[in-house]
Amino acid sequence: MPRIAFFFGISIYIYLDDHGAPHCHAMYGDYAGSFSLESGEIMAGQMPPKQMGKIKQFILGNQSELMEKWNELTA
Repeated sequence: MPRIAFFFGISIYIYLDDHGAPHCHAMYGDYAGSFSLESGEIMAGQMPPKQMGKIKQFILGNQSELMEKWNELTA
């Protein structure tokens, strides 16, 4: 499970051979959630609102690179 980004104490991962809609996993302290690469919205898990906003901003600002990484790791 390669970590693809780290900012403000938030780690972002895309798991090898993952399935379903394109998404990433975020971890912050004891919180974890999966986030849509299309909308940046949380799909499962829990995350404090402030960090959820930072994750969404990161996803939407890096969407094309994240989709490339998703395709590379899940092919």
